[in-house]
Amino acid sequence: MRKYLLLIILLIGTPLSSWLQAQQVKVVSFNVHNNSNPRNDGNNTWNQRAKAVIEMIKKEQPDIIGTQEALLDQLSYIDRKFYDQYRRVGVSRDNGISRGEHAAIYYDKNKFKLIDHKTRWLSETPQRVSFGWDATEKHIVTVIHLQHIESGKDFYYFNTQIDEKGERSRIESLKMLAEMIRTTVPAGTPVILGGDMRSNIISSEFDVLDKIGMEVARKIATRTDYRNTYNAFGKDGAGMNDHFFVRNLIINRFRTINKSYGVPYISDHYPIEITITL
Repeated sequence: MRKYLLLIILLIGTPLSSWLQAQQVKVVSFNVHNNSNPRNDGNNTWNQRAKAVIEMIKKEQPDIIGTQEALLDQLSYIDRKFYDQYRRVGVSRDNGISRGEHAAIYYDKNKFKLIDHKTRWLSETPQRVSFGWDATEKHIVTVIHLQHIESGKDFYYFNTQIDEKGERSRIESLKMLAEMIRTTVPAGTPVILGGDMRSNIISSEFDVLDKIGMEVARKIATRTDYRNTYNAFGKDGAGMNDHFFVRNLIINRFRTINKSYGVPYISDHYPIEITITL
């Protein structure tokens, strides 16, 4: 009798464990740091960091990657290295096509079905190329709607970078992101907002996200850390500037990826990672 009971448990347990594993999704946000000024970067130019970035992706195996600041040649390099695994969405912030920095999103084409995606400018005219309020640079949000193939569950991911110096732009951009999430994402559907937010998580600027039910991933994760994410290539000015906010999700782990992968720094920001249960 015990043998039969054990057999039944094994037969039931195997597909159940596979089903549970299928719900685990690893999302990485990574400010790649553009390669537009190699003189200033010194020993940290893209040519010296590129292979280490590829090594990071290979070792960490994220299911989704939200990038910030990457130029087209950097993204094209990643495209070529992972053609069989990832697909990319997102346009540039400077002309809405390819010139300038991108907030691109990569997703594993073998695990997810693309339902929709769009880019909006963080400005008073979000559907066209534009500066926002007192921003010193143009900024965008790339929104992707994905379906997890094995489970059939869908979710949204908003990937962005907000302005560093324009105080009004920072406040209005976060208001805009909150409103986009409120009006785009159906009630009960999981949503992630991630990126380079240019300030510490304790800033009152983020209260607008709390009001729509977005939670700070590093605070609610079962395993977490509070390490600095901006490393400035080892210079002064380090800070905790990169964040994930989530709603309707279980966060199993939040992690700041501060390994070297062959060079001292793969960027002036460390990637951040969440492992979620849909």
